[in-house]
Amino acid sequence: MSETVPGTRLTGVAASEGVAVGPVFVHVVRELKPERENISEGEVEEELGRFKAAIEAVTVKLAATAEKMREGGSEKEAGIFEAHAEMAEDPEFQSEVEERVRGLESPEAGVIAVGEEFAGMFAAMEDEYMAARADDVRDVASQIASELMGGGPSGLESLAEPSVILAHSLAPSDTARIPEGMALGFVVSGGSRTSHVSIMARSFGIPAVVGVGEALEDALGAETAAIDGNEGYAVVDPGDDILSEFEQKQRDADMEAAALEEYKHTEARTKDGRRIEVAANIGSAEEADGAIKWGAEGVGLFRTEFLFMKRPDLPSEDEQYEAYRSVAEAFGERPVIIRTIDVGGDKDLPGVDQPEEENPFLGWRGIRMCLDVPELFKPQLRAILRAAPHGRLRIMFPMVVDNVELSAAKEILEECRKELEDEGTEYGDVEVGVMIETPAAAIRASDIAPEVSFFSVGTNDLVQYTLAADRGNERLTRLQTADHPAVLDLIGKTCEAAREAGIWVGVCGEAAGEPDMIQKLLDLGVAELSMSAPSIPKAKKIVSEL
Repeated sequence: MSETVPGTRLTGVAASEGVAVGPVFVHVVRELKPERENISEGEVEEELGRFKAAIEAVTVKLAATAEKMREGGSEKEAGIFEAHAEMAEDPEFQSEVEERVRGLESPEAGVIAVGEEFAGMFAAMEDEYMAARADDVRDVASQIASELMGGGPSGLESLAEPSVILAHSLAPSDTARIPEGMALGFVVSGGSRTSHVSIMARSFGIPAVVGVGEALEDALGAETAAIDGNEGYAVVDPGDDILSEFEQKQRDADMEAAALEEYKHTEARTKDGRRIEVAANIGSAEEADGAIKWGAEGVGLFRTEFLFMKRPDLPSEDEQYEAYRSVAEAFGERPVIIRTIDVGGDKDLPGVDQPEEENPFLGWRGIRMCLDVPELFKPQLRAILRAAPHGRLRIMFPMVVDNVELSAAKEILEECRKELEDEGTEYGDVEVGVMIETPAAAIRASDIAPEVSFFSVGTNDLVQYTLAADRGNERLTRLQTADHPAVLDLIGKTCEAAREAGIWVGVCGEAAGEPDMIQKLLDLGVAELSMSAPSIPKAKKIVSEL
């Protein structure tokens, strides 16, 4: 660790809004290494018993933390810890560790290795939200391994004064140990806006800057830090001029927070009366209540991938039905758009024979896979149709490039309707839409529009496919924005085709919640904006001022 230079600025991703100044607390996670690599043949049964006991102990702790969160009114955060408890009990994870133990590997070594293997699969995924789950897998594996090795707490629970926490990583289990009110903000070397450290920061109502990279090393000796979660930077050991600047920032932030309260549960309308629907992107049924509290007027994107991840088998139709029904009931008459599964060659699905591909993100994924594997696609469509009477559900097909794919998908949907009718099973009608995330779909939008009820532009993929710029490549930052003439042209073409066909267009990519993009999207003809729930009040305010 090098000497910290006063006034050093750390620039990263603005993950949670707000500003704060306070003393620094450095959280350093020790590298988790197994105390022993191997066991003898005579120890196998005993070690398997220790592994099962560690699973049970960690699961109990996670469940207790979830209950504590729920009692405190933090439903969304409770869902995180419940999901972690499910990860700990995952049959596939356990069977792979047990197989290693029977191969005379110590259970702690097996847990660390399998955890890293599973985390690597998530980290390689193109969807930023799903990639961020890699940290969750590592966190759960770390807790189980620590339990096996008698590991103690991290030190965060010893915080005695409100502090800005600097860390290379912060797992949900870490943030859960922070005493209430003792975290002023987070500055983390890794992470993204969708990683759980960002989610937790937003739930705590504190600023966070993530992705500051190696620059964090030069700040670990600091005594104080000023953090700006709106602009995405922090200054360590700030001088009087910076402190004065942040005092003003705090006054401005307090005023803005008070002003945004009134926008949470109001309709978003421009000054000339144009109605814009502001909805939430969610990844699980557990996130529905939190989104409603932020003022979501519906769900513009329900990612269904989580139902399919890290399982020994595909989720049943009934299991999917329960998840979709719970979200439909939570939102009532407010619309919920369910995107059919979009998992490709970057992630193995149980029961689906997936070929190795050099570039899985340009390969067999989304609607392409679903059309080829009806046993994957049809139970999901049937479950959505069955859940439809409980709310106002819509179906959205991802990765469509032309009407050939759309027609094939609609035919399978119609088959599902007829099957349910013949069985005498209750079902409801759903509107069908297409996700515009390929340049092909945007260019041929006029052909597709008459066949659907709506379009939703997935700007994240549309940007990278249009500009040939990998979203994860740090050298291509300039090309990772929807505010590029080529991308705006394609969105405009999509909106024009929609107007001619009498349908509406939404945006469910990151651009929907970016203040500088909202005016441009509405000018092009976008009628719905869907984003992470905490961004909703500010988006409504911006719309009302246009």
